[in-house]
Amino acid sequence: MLTMPATVAMTTISRDLRHLRRVVFLFPSLSHQATMTTMSRDLRDLQKGATVPGDSRAPHDVMPPWMDRNRFNRGREFFQRHLPGIFLSQYMALLVGFSLSPLLDVLLYTGKSSSPEQAMKRYISTARRLMLWHDGDVWDVNSKAHASVMTVRNMHGQVARAITKKRKGSITGSEPGDNKDCKSDVKECGSDRVFISQYDMALTQAGFIGFVLYPEKFGILCTIAELEDYIFFWRGIGYLLGMEDEYNMCSGNYAETCRIISQIENELIKPGFQNPPEGFDLATTAFIEGMQLYLNANHLTKDAMFSFAYDLMDLPLYKVSMGDWCRFIFVKCMVWLTERLPGFNSFATRGISFVLKRENPD
Repeated sequence: MLTMPATVAMTTISRDLRHLRRVVFLFPSLSHQATMTTMSRDLRDLQKGATVPGDSRAPHDVMPPWMDRNRFNRGREFFQRHLPGIFLSQYMALLVGFSLSPLLDVLLYTGKSSSPEQAMKRYISTARRLMLWHDGDVWDVNSKAHASVMTVRNMHGQVARAITKKRKGSITGSEPGDNKDCKSDVKECGSDRVFISQYDMALTQAGFIGFVLYPEKFGILCTIAELEDYIFFWRGIGYLLGMEDEYNMCSGNYAETCRIISQIENELIKPGFQNPPEGFDLATTAFIEGMQLYLNANHLTKDAMFSFAYDLMDLPLYKVSMGDWCRFIFVKCMVWLTERLPGFNSFATRGISFVLKRENPD
């Protein structure tokens, strides 16, 4: 297989594209203000939720006292303005998120992520739900958007109970010292393990707002204030899904949220992505091939998207074929042009909306 040499020209391209991070924010004073804000929580605080069930049992038909509908709606509008970049960011978040064992275990348990056809159906359905949550009124208990959020909340509970029952049965029915169905960590496979915990919910939430750490890498040109609004939007969605404010990653400000996301990336995602858990290759292959199938995007190959993921996290790129290197560069160029070439963002938004709405959500 041909490989792409590390030439000076390619190094220059990569460096120039990374340089865009310096010019994304239109109001530097807001960035400075957010950075100077006291950060009261970090990843360690969220990890305390690993033993807390993922559903707080908070009422779904009453808005929390901190809810600001105007700010929440500005967050919705942010998604609508930057759909292509956010869609790509969540695609990539899912790809690298497979490296987290607690989340991968749940996805594989449901049996809907093992083949391209299954993955396509599952994740396109998820994308449609997300569109509905942003387009509709999730606080109207009679709306389709609210019903969709509640469906997901109920599914989380059902899956958590099913996994817990199965794992307890495996442990109870095994001989002493026989842990074939368990991992080496006792807490991981013991009966006290909480599946789909508040911590698991926070890790999942990170996938939907993780791009705020470097929006320019997804072609999103915006202000810190706009990112704050979108973070607030996901604080509200998290509440409706059963997250306690204490473990809701989006309960803080921009600086705090970025700090936690950075910790997740450096302490969990990078090590896991470079030394993936069992089932990672199966899940990522099914996901990428499923998206290729549905989007009719053969250029989004596994090596090209893995190269994009490595580049996002500033990890050394591994050798790929000449064709996949060109595909990787093509994706980066398209991302760069998204909100810089007049009309391109609107064109891409209409295209994504059309593709996702070809069929009704499951």
